[in-house]
Formats: sequence, structure tokens, C-alpha cells
Amino acid sequence: MLKPAVEVHNVDGILVAEFWDCFRLDPAPVQELRKLYETHLAAKGRPEAVIDLLGIGYAGSAALGNFMAMHRLAKQRGGRLIFCNVDPTVFEVFRVSKLDPLFTFSVDRASALADANRQEPLPAPDAAVTPLTSPTAPATPPLRKSGGDGLISASRRRKLS
Repeated sequence: MLKPAVEVHNVDGILVAEFWDCFRLDPAPVQELRKLYETHLAAKGRPEAVIDLLGIGYAGSAALGNFMAMHRLAKQRGGRLIFCNVDPTVFEVFRVSKLDPLFTFSVDRASALADANRQEPLPAPDAAVTPLTSPTAPATPPLRKSGGDGLISASRRRKLS
């Protein structure tokens, strides 16, 4: 039996997470990621987090709820969550749930790390900021694709056995 898990790395102070042995993103590894992210922040790590969804073909509402909790933590500290290698089906769950504007989406991990290191301009102190235009919640980020039909090839999926 497969045991879905999350593995985290610290890359220049940025938490980078990847999921193993799961096609469906179950709540347990995302809850574990949330705890690891809280620990990362408590240790004065950068509030940006890169979440690699390579091999994930389905994400349910429980996983999204934990990502929202992480988003709130990141936003409070001036950071953001950056997702990469997002399957079009999973992105559609974010879009239909109207959560896609809250997150940044990158094609691959290298692009996500570059996005995390790019500083977003802060609004003027007296400017009115709505939740969808704040620096930590860019307005409707495009899902960048590398071409083809948007599906992850079998050779790029994580081994599930």
C-alpha cells in the first residue's frame, strides 16, 4: 500500500515541498506540510514557499483548505505560496473554487524559485488595497505552460510503487 508523503527542502531560506506516492492529494500530507511550514516560519525562514505538485492529478477541498491556512500565514508575514508543475485538472480545481488569484503558479520548480526571489512592489502606504490586488495576492496569475497538450508525460510522474 502506498503511503502519501511530503518532503521539504530549504533552498536559500525558501521552503520547497514535493509530494511522493500520491496521485490524489490527500489531506494528511498537506496537513503535515502546513505544520512544517509553521515550523519553518518559527525558525525565521522566508515566508515564500514553493509547492511542487508534479504527479498530482487531483486535489480536493480538504487539501485546498490547508493551502488557504498556509496562505494566511504567508500573507501575514509578507510572503506567498508559489505552486509549480500543476496539472491542468488540479489548476481547474483552484480556478473553479475561485482561489487561483490568491496564489502564484509557475511552470516548473526553477521558475517558481525565480518567482520567489523576485520582490513584488509594495503599494504606497496610503493606497487602498483590496485583497485581490495586494502584493501577496496577485490578480489572476496566468498558468504558464511549456507547450504540448498540458499533460505531464508518464516519464515525469513520480514513481507510485
